[in-house]
Amino acid sequence: MRNYISYCVFLLAFALILGCQKDDRMNNMVDDTIYFRDFKENKITVFDWGKFDYNVTVVKAGIGQKEAKVNFKIDEAYLADYNAREGTNYRLLPADCYTMGNSVLTFGDKDTQRDVPFIFDTEKIKALQGKYKEQYVLPCRIESEGGLLQPLKPEMGVVLLIPIVKDPFLEFISPGLQLDLVKLTPTSAEQIKGEAGVATNYPNQWSLDYEIEEYPAALDAYNATIKEEDKDKRLKLLPKAAYQLPQMPYKVGEKKNKATFDFTIIKKGLVSGTTNLFGEYALPLRIKSVSKNSINPEASTILIPVSFQPPDIARTGWKVIQASSEWIGGGEKENILDGKTETFWHNVWVGGEPPLPHFLIIDLGKEHEMMAIELIRRANNDLKTVLFEVSTDNKTYIPVGKVDFGTNNPKHTLMTNIPTTKARYLKCIVTESNRPPSSAIAEVYVKGL
Repeated sequence: MRNYISYCVFLLAFALILGCQKDDRMNNMVDDTIYFRDFKENKITVFDWGKFDYNVTVVKAGIGQKEAKVNFKIDEAYLADYNAREGTNYRLLPADCYTMGNSVLTFGDKDTQRDVPFIFDTEKIKALQGKYKEQYVLPCRIESEGGLLQPLKPEMGVVLLIPIVKDPFLEFISPGLQLDLVKLTPTSAEQIKGEAGVATNYPNQWSLDYEIEEYPAALDAYNATIKEEDKDKRLKLLPKAAYQLPQMPYKVGEKKNKATFDFTIIKKGLVSGTTNLFGEYALPLRIKSVSKNSINPEASTILIPVSFQPPDIARTGWKVIQASSEWIGGGEKENILDGKTETFWHNVWVGGEPPLPHFLIIDLGKEHEMMAIELIRRANNDLKTVLFEVSTDNKTYIPVGKVDFGTNNPKHTLMTNIPTTKARYLKCIVTESNRPPSSAIAEVYVKGL
């Protein structure tokens, strides 16, 4: 019995405590209010296809959940006041440039928003102000009947609708040079797939067909932006045999704003006979056509970069086993394999300089599949032309390629692709000099497997 009485006393005390606590759940809540979702200035992109639909949204919010009627009206006095206050020179859009739907909005107690539909006449707006310009506006105000509901702030109950006529475009999502590099090597997959994306700049309601084409002019324009001294960074046009596009036309689905198309890079398209065509390439593509509306001329092309490069053959165990002559005292033959571009081989120049040609023979230690040869010349630019020959036995040599720096080329490094050849020995033959008969080579690399 004593325990029962104690329990009852505890319940009574707990109830009294709860009753004394303040209910603050409604703090910071406001009574019902109305406002434009996009107030002050609402710049509307009106796409140029004749009649353009747009909804202006009025919001009702708060805790009262009241029913209300709200009047939507064009308020010229607000336009004059706005121009004076903001220093603008907007003009009233003539009534024949648009059609407005219901101007009385009925809100039920639980309704949170209503739309006022507009249809803008793009041809008439263009005749007034042209495309991509903002001059003519609609000053709009909302008021509830009987003053039942008020905007949360006065400025939220008015808005300038500013229609701007723009072209409806299909465009590349990321135009220009793409960031995703397609990388190929002699041992990579034979085919690499990728994709590119297009999009409409408008809320698309149709099923669109579009076509893509190769567009070399886009690559020419890109290369023209690269300075002459950096011309080695210019990209070569990817051969037609090195890529494939799926059958066209491609599609952007109805009520879809984006789509992708696939492309395939084909490695064998970068091989001529037994020679790998190593280099830095680009596949330039353009949106050729679209079944409805227009193509954005500023975003109609992309460049897909494709890099095809061989790996270096490690120079471990390499030796320069012969030189036609060498300058002992800074121009030794071993310098072409020391990894330092500031050191070099130089032909004898003291005590009677031998005439061209000069040569060096490198033993790679074992046979490799040679695919390309890279040569770095001394910084004084005297070296002009070097022929390359390879051999399996250091007896019979076959020519495979050359590098030619020319007379005024500031570059010090050149690479030449050669027929894929199994060989152990490489002969470098200097045939021309810009300061004959003197020549110097800083480094020699062989690329392949």
